[in-house]
Amino acid sequence: MLSLRNKRESLTLLSTPVVLFILLTITILRIYSLYVSPIELSVDEAQYWHWSRNIDFGYYTKPPLIAWLIRFSTFIFGNEEWAVRLFAPIIHLFISLVLFGIAKYAFGANSGKIAALIWIFTPVASLGGFIISTDTPLLLFWSLSLLFLLISLRQNSSFLSLLVGIFLGFAFLSKYAALYFLIFFIIWWLIYDRSTFLSIKNILIILFTSFLVASTNLYWNYLNDYVTVYHTISNANLSVITLNYNNVIDFLSSQFLVFGPLLFLLFLLVIMDSLFKDREITLFALISFPIIILITIQSFLKIANANWAVTAYVGATLIISYYVALSRSTIFKISFYLGLFLNIVISTYILMITINGSFYPLNLKSNPLRKNLGFEKLASKIHDTFKEEKASKIIFEKRGDISRFNYYLNKQDNDLENKIYIKTNSLIPGNFYELRYNYDLINKKKGEKILIVKNVLDIKETNYNLDEIKFLKSITTKTVKNLKRTYFLFVGEIR
Repeated sequence: MLSLRNKRESLTLLSTPVVLFILLTITILRIYSLYVSPIELSVDEAQYWHWSRNIDFGYYTKPPLIAWLIRFSTFIFGNEEWAVRLFAPIIHLFISLVLFGIAKYAFGANSGKIAALIWIFTPVASLGGFIISTDTPLLLFWSLSLLFLLISLRQNSSFLSLLVGIFLGFAFLSKYAALYFLIFFIIWWLIYDRSTFLSIKNILIILFTSFLVASTNLYWNYLNDYVTVYHTISNANLSVITLNYNNVIDFLSSQFLVFGPLLFLLFLLVIMDSLFKDREITLFALISFPIIILITIQSFLKIANANWAVTAYVGATLIISYYVALSRSTIFKISFYLGLFLNIVISTYILMITINGSFYPLNLKSNPLRKNLGFEKLASKIHDTFKEEKASKIIFEKRGDISRFNYYLNKQDNDLENKIYIKTNSLIPGNFYELRYNYDLINKKKGEKILIVKNVLDIKETNYNLDEIKFLKSITTKTVKNLKRTYFLFVGEIR
């Protein structure tokens, strides 16, 4: 373990104005990449946009804040892809600034600058600066909660505890993973504090305030049969246990890409030492490493996505900034510089992929970008056919199709709003569209003409209760290299 008893800051970094200039420049480049990128919205992004058309306190699979953000940006700038994603790079800039403030307040100015630079170049911030997801606002409010908690610990202030609760409540409105913060913070308080620095009164203020803010979504869930809560529980459902070591390997391997290969190793190197330091560094350790342990166990018992432990890297960033600024170990510093440089390279590469829509110079056998190309051109052809056939509704059979085509068919003028539905054989809704836009549950009039869009040339009239279904045509567009995406259009009339 590293010995950090000498509290003299031994590392001199760039000046604060230069660091701020770097943060702002990177953010502007990421916003520019959004504007010029040919990469279309993902399934989830398109669904979040759809949610944003109807502001509410909750949605089928997520709390509401992601939809609120998208509604705000698209209200100002329109429904273009870059506007849907606009808050992604901006929020990661704010996270870097908040981490700058936390590390500076806790450990000194150099630690603050290190923390800001670590975060802005992490792969999670680089990729997260392009994709709008629920993790992004969660990370911001998680960081703000930690900032005011740290200040409150030193001042034992009821007002600051109130702010902690408010931001923690907004973190919950971003994603339910905010509960990790509350759970591990309470564990830290019971072990290391017990009213020494933070009184039980202020703990209760944090708990009550966070619950009060989060209660808007809880009440929405009550009115909607706890649909979001049940969906979240089903994701972590351990009733079907696989005990698969490969899932553990996949998850842990992904964490090297989430935080950066060398920086993740450095974090693992110092984490045990962090648990026995002063109250701040121990707090950061207890709201980071246990999350990774918990999700690793989840991956062994069932499966876990790479982003499920992303909140751990707020604390990890602060811990590394502490050790780098104070350590006299040349090997540790060199490892950090190499790790930061590697993250800068990865960040630059992600930026180029975003701008060009290509993994060049890599030649991937299976290019993941193909999943997010070609839908806008196909949507234009579907729209033209819909008008030509004088149809009243468009039916899809997959969530991935209805989500993205709903966006591109309504992107400009919303003239097909509430005319797009999904046909499913499932008795229990498995997603937002099966719940809200189920073809079998809508009112239909005899003689209505229905346009059906499928990605296979196979259809049964009985499934749709239509008179003879007529095949119209196939529509095709190029995605990457020689790959194409094809859909088949059918039309029929309600019996």
